[in-house]
Amino acid sequence: MRKGFTLLEILIAMGILAIIGGFGLFVSLDFYRSNVIFSERDTLLSLLRRARLDAMNNIHVMPHGLYVATTSYVIFAGSSYAARSSTYDYAFGKSVAVTTGGLTEVVFSSLAATSSASGTVTLADETRNLGISINYEGMIDW
Repeated sequence: MRKGFTLLEILIAMGILAIIGGFGLFVSLDFYRSNVIFSERDTLLSLLRRARLDAMNNIHVMPHGLYVATTSYVIFAGSSYAARSSTYDYAFGKSVAVTTGGLTEVVFSSLAATSSASGTVTLADETRNLGISINYEGMIDW
């Protein structure tokens, strides 16, 4: 009697491993996609909070805001993005896998940190839509 595996047994084992590997790849790609949009939301929330805190602390004795550009987020100092002092700009890159919509500019007033705009910034990828709401009192909610 010979010891070892037959060709059929090896092919069946390889087929089972290929199925398990394919399933694992599918799960990991879905996890990566969901992680990208949630990471982008957290980044945007942090930047909005930073702009609001800079306004509350009256940094540079100016209002502060956030501008959502096509490829980046920009924290600026000034009454609007167009009238800003670009010396104080902080630009942060955006993920190419996530699209943004809704509000593109929010300015927080000095000391009170009330908002110049009220609305929602939406983030979307292939499967999910997330929103970050901002009201005139400067409250940021998600």
